[in-house]
Amino acid sequence: MQPPYFPYMSWAQTQAGRTPHVLSVSGVPAADPAVFADLPPIDLEHPRKVWLPEVEQRLAQRWNIDPRRVIACLGASGGMHLAAQAWFGPGVRVVTDNPSYEPFRALPRRLGAELWTVERRLEQRFRLSPGAIGAATIGAGGPTAAFFANPHNPTGSLSTAADIQTMARGVDTLIVCEVYMEWVPPEERAHAALLAPNGVSIGSLTKAYGLGPLRAGWLVLGEGLAHERERLIDLLFLDYVDPPTSSLRAFARALEALDTLAAGIETLRTHSRPHWERFLALTPEIDAWIPEHGFIAFPRVRGVADTRELCERLVHEHGVDVVPGHFFGAPGHIRVGCPQPPEMVEAGLARLSAGLRALAGAQARG
Repeated sequence: MQPPYFPYMSWAQTQAGRTPHVLSVSGVPAADPAVFADLPPIDLEHPRKVWLPEVEQRLAQRWNIDPRRVIACLGASGGMHLAAQAWFGPGVRVVTDNPSYEPFRALPRRLGAELWTVERRLEQRFRLSPGAIGAATIGAGGPTAAFFANPHNPTGSLSTAADIQTMARGVDTLIVCEVYMEWVPPEERAHAALLAPNGVSIGSLTKAYGLGPLRAGWLVLGEGLAHERERLIDLLFLDYVDPPTSSLRAFARALEALDTLAAGIETLRTHSRPHWERFLALTPEIDAWIPEHGFIAFPRVRGVADTRELCERLVHEHGVDVVPGHFFGAPGHIRVGCPQPPEMVEAGLARLSAGLRALAGAQARG
């Protein structure tokens, strides 16, 4: 029997929030539904009549590009799946990173591509070496692609514009999931589709705006890939035809209200992130790097080769949730997120610290 491709998502759906102190999440809390209060409860108009073109037009205006380079998708996951269908397959070498979110490793394998991985290391601040991407394509017998997240999940590491341009020169197609880019100040954002003609940027309103259930996502094509739009639309038709009209209508409203929705990011940055930074900097039982932006980090737990048992003990004995690192390909780590109200973050980190101290004490006793 084929082992599951995406065990992390099964865990996230059933095991990630078993305590009141949830440090396992990677997105902000759900948005205030009042933003959508005057929308109709259901909309049966054909999506391509008004709201699909409207969403793609608004996204294009936001990016200052031709609307034909924008494709609305069912969340960033839909965009990743669409890109994988378009550019992965037998004879294609796909370069991704480790640690990484499982679909970056699973989608190439699922579609029969040749998968190569480049390591991100804590000692190097989890930076993805631009030169390593090109080096991994040497000797490839067919098309090449790079596939990763920026900012990175689970570490929060950000590749710069210069990094992205270097990577793009080493592959035929550079596909980057940018769902966490809204956490980065505008002057530091590095969008693959704007920086490289062979770049693809994938995003959504999930992580930064608390609108995951809308499945409001997009795929943006670099100038050199704009001619691929019709082929991608054909693949999208084969997959699910169109996004739901009601979601598209809410998507358009959300794009109008992004400034309001983004206010929560600044609140978290000001009030929740400092607790998390202190924990990462001052906890002796972990080795950690604090990312410049965002609310997720990936510390290594000292003396632990696989954190699964530790994470279970943290739930049952200390009342706090974090994500075990094996889901990301680094079993000695945990992912710790702080996009939650400050009082919950502070209490959760206190419980996590107590659990790590208990572990260290048990290790010292042999």
